[in-house]
Amino acid sequence: MCGFAGVIDFARGTGEQALRVTVARMANTLRHRGPDDAGVWVDAAAGVALGHRRLSILDLSPAGHQPMVSPSGRYVIVFNGEIYNCQQLRRELDQVTIGGLSFRGHSDTEVMLQAFEHSRSSTSSGRNLKTIRTVVSWITEFRNDL
Repeated sequence: MCGFAGVIDFARGTGEQALRVTVARMANTLRHRGPDDAGVWVDAAAGVALGHRRLSILDLSPAGHQPMVSPSGRYVIVFNGEIYNCQQLRRELDQVTIGGLSFRGHSDTEVMLQAFEHSRSSTSSGRNLKTIRTVVSWITEFRNDL
């Protein structure tokens, strides 16, 4: 199983490098849960940092790297779990968007992220996940609302 960590500085007084170092240290304590890859994402203006340790199972390529940012940049997620109906959901997303989605890889994380992205303009996808999971999703456009 993967592992992830996060920081929210509500005062927004911590610089980008300090947030990056802090969340990387936190995530590195979870190395035993995700020895295959590590990643950090920071939005210093919002005071948010996400760190991830990856155990590659479904998609062994770098395309499954996390934290993962949606194509629009609106969503950033870290995910630990499995989407049981991943292939079905991927096909559904492809049908609903008439082939308009471009997947970078084959990870269930990316399918979840595309479902989040698509569900903001549709009534499908995001509600149809059959999964065991822990996920953190950051919506970048709301960062000034903290």
